[in-house]
Amino acid sequence: MKNNWREWRGWLRRLGSADLFRRAHWRLTALYSGIFTLFLALFVMIAAALFYWIATSDQERRISRLAEQEANTIEQFLLKQSDFDLFHDESVVLLSEDQLFFYVIGPNGDLLAGDEIHPRLRPYFLNVLSRMDTGERTPVYVTVSLPEHMPGLAREAARDWRVLAAARPLVIHGDFVGMLYIGMDVTSFFGVFHWLLIVLIGLSVLFLAVGVALSFFMSKRALAPIEEAYERQRQFVADASHELRTPLSVVFSSVEALALEEDVMKNDFAHRLLDRLRDELKRITKLMNDLLTLARADAKHAALELSKQTFDFRPHAERTFQLMSELAAKKQITMHFHAPEQALVTADPDKLTQLLYILLDNAIKYTPEGGEVTLSIRTEPKHVFLSVKDTGIGIPPEDIGRIFDRFYRVDKARSRQQGGHGLGLSIAKWIVDAHGGAIHVHSQIGEGTEFLVRLPC
Repeated sequence: MKNNWREWRGWLRRLGSADLFRRAHWRLTALYSGIFTLFLALFVMIAAALFYWIATSDQERRISRLAEQEANTIEQFLLKQSDFDLFHDESVVLLSEDQLFFYVIGPNGDLLAGDEIHPRLRPYFLNVLSRMDTGERTPVYVTVSLPEHMPGLAREAARDWRVLAAARPLVIHGDFVGMLYIGMDVTSFFGVFHWLLIVLIGLSVLFLAVGVALSFFMSKRALAPIEEAYERQRQFVADASHELRTPLSVVFSSVEALALEEDVMKNDFAHRLLDRLRDELKRITKLMNDLLTLARADAKHAALELSKQTFDFRPHAERTFQLMSELAAKKQITMHFHAPEQALVTADPDKLTQLLYILLDNAIKYTPEGGEVTLSIRTEPKHVFLSVKDTGIGIPPEDIGRIFDRFYRVDKARSRQQGGHGLGLSIAKWIVDAHGGAIHVHSQIGEGTEFLVRLPC
């Protein structure tokens, strides 16, 4: 079970790192889906806000008009009286069809008159109205909390009622005689609005699923011609690199043959010219090999082309280390090697040796004279760790995320002087990903860089 999980996890890592177009496909799908989600969210918010604004505006207009009418009715009734103490006739104002209550509160806070659809709810209504701002003429939405059990009510399960309340002052001959409060039950409206939001969100989820599917197929169709052109370009690079290797080998053999001629080597100009040709041919040959490797790496089944076997990596590392030590000695760079007696790993020996060569060559190339380069190998039960650390110029933090990009060079002028093409680390990244491993970089400007590779055993 553990082996199956490890193979599945390794396949997922290769899927996310090696297949360039599949990653682009999912990025485009996520982008289109994100845009579609944004529009859906805006639609839901605008539709819900528009419905809420229309419904509440109509309710507020109705209760404001009702409050004005009842206030005028009460004032007209009081003007016909010799005193203002005739509020005992509560039929002076009749509750309308959707009106929940009306109350008239005197200047001292006493209830002068009132009626409600449920008499037992009067204390709860008055408690909420006592906290209202009497100077506010705009209707307000308030919540009336009721006890758990109120037998006889039509809505027994609802403990919280939403009420739209309006207040109007009563003034007779310039004297303030009380405040009129009226209320409408809008609990049903908020229930409908709540279900409307649920329906809108449900439809949005449905449309979002359709949008994601459409985004998936649209992005796949959009990438199809690009992938086809990329495949033709990859094949061209592979063919051109392969075809160029033969004439380059012939030219290189000719240069080596000329170098064996004594008459040619006696001429200083010819000697320098041959050395320069030899160096340039080596550089071009390395570039062709790197391009051919990357072209193979871009193949759909590149990971399957690895020739994996279980072997001891230490002898391979020692040979590569000794080879690179000769190059480091020319720059007076001190080399260090740390490894256990045995480092078993399941991998492609040639590709792993190439990986180590790239990392060591990169470290030596960007380490000044008198610096140090350290190769360390560490084993664990499930992983092997390779570390190549130098005391070189370091990598700026903003460039660390791009050093594995093809043809990307942090310092182009220095790279040209050193003969770099910006392909080595790209190949190293592919080798690590193809083995289901991971590569990390730690660097500080002026202090050096460390490449840490983790490979499964």
